[in-house]
Amino acid sequence: MKSREFAYADVYRHPPVEGDPFDKRGHLARNDIPAEIAVCCKNESNCTVFLQDGTWFTTWGQGRAEGHPKEQIVFATSTNRGRTWSEPRVIVASNPEQEERIAYGIPFVVPRTDRVYLFFFICALTDGKTWAREGRHDPSTRRYPEHLSGILHFMYSDDAGQTWSERYPVELPPRDVDVIPGRIHGWVNHPPFVMPGKKILLTFSASHRISRRAWQLGAAENNVVHCANILTESDPKRLEFHLYPEGPRGIRANLADNWDNAPLHRLLDFYDGVPEDTGWNYQELTIVPLDDGRWLGVGRTCLGSPGYTISTDEGRTWTRAERLRYRPGGEHIQHPMTMCPVARMSDGRIVLLFTNNDGSQRGAQHVWHGEGRTRNPQWFVVGRQMPGVEDNAGLVFGEPRILAEVDASGQTNLKTGISMPQFFERDGRYFVMYNINKEHILLDEIPAAVLDEMTPGRA
Repeated sequence: MKSREFAYADVYRHPPVEGDPFDKRGHLARNDIPAEIAVCCKNESNCTVFLQDGTWFTTWGQGRAEGHPKEQIVFATSTNRGRTWSEPRVIVASNPEQEERIAYGIPFVVPRTDRVYLFFFICALTDGKTWAREGRHDPSTRRYPEHLSGILHFMYSDDAGQTWSERYPVELPPRDVDVIPGRIHGWVNHPPFVMPGKKILLTFSASHRISRRAWQLGAAENNVVHCANILTESDPKRLEFHLYPEGPRGIRANLADNWDNAPLHRLLDFYDGVPEDTGWNYQELTIVPLDDGRWLGVGRTCLGSPGYTISTDEGRTWTRAERLRYRPGGEHIQHPMTMCPVARMSDGRIVLLFTNNDGSQRGAQHVWHGEGRTRNPQWFVVGRQMPGVEDNAGLVFGEPRILAEVDASGQTNLKTGISMPQFFERDGRYFVMYNINKEHILLDEIPAAVLDEMTPGRA
């Protein structure tokens, strides 16, 4: 690490290896790494929830590399407020022989019963049998457009993760982005959100295609699932799920007003794309309630800023995503194509995690540029709500500050940097969990005094 001012604990670090464990592209673990280490080199997409006895329960995706046939979802627990952690245990794993890829999961705890749910997509790994039989990747055996299309599932545990149920599919109505009928290229990132009125919402991203020429030109939309009776119904077959917004499309970025957006066109020029295919891209939504009753969603876009969307009817409908600013009418917050979660503190303040780069700083060529250029360092900023103001969701943010930065002076790849952070408040203390280089899961604590200093005044 180049800097880590607020270091608190290491949740998980894979066993040490000499040099970068991944190839230059960051797509595969090196062949010379022992197999028992290679299988746990990739660690990302951490999500933390809490049990009634105070146990911290964290899940994440693990494997040889992102997209490898042997990915799995694991969990670890802490009984001392995140200071030390158990060794990770597998919840559910990919099965290449059955052409199943399982990589990302999101947990939810039912407060009344301590039942832990895990939601995840089972995606079609259409070249999985070749890998299982011969131990090699053969893209020529992939069946498009079925490849990596999937169906949302869940399973649950009634004993804090010691045993798990069978898998249950979540039936959702069709969308225009469905790859083939009944299947989407979808993924989950954030634990379900507990909203006012005890409404439980989970979000997922769904892509309309996977471009084999340049995946960076693909576009996705955000979707909101209302878990209507998950707090009261114990029979998994009787759980009710409602997809919002209703209709053929999810939540998309406002391309019409951003047709000439400079960060978007840097990306399009680099990969020879066009705005109508890519510009509405909007992914990885987080949701918080605002003081005036509106609900705010924030996710990543190709427009060089986090995109925000508003619901005035408890999540049923949402506005097209606009670029988030530091204040109404003010400067846009700069951010590339990486996760930018928003969280609400118990006193109503809003925290945004972002990387302060619109794809043109640190030598970056576009919003998807890796090599430690767009996802490094990790920044955070504190905002407050302005009563009666609708523009910019009524938010005013203070001066941003660096949370942590990885050392990108050596060999780098697409994954180099900090990504998938989660901010949470626990017992009056404030934490951020994140991965570095998609290898290690770390936990930092931000002192309350720091957040107070960063909060903008009301003048």
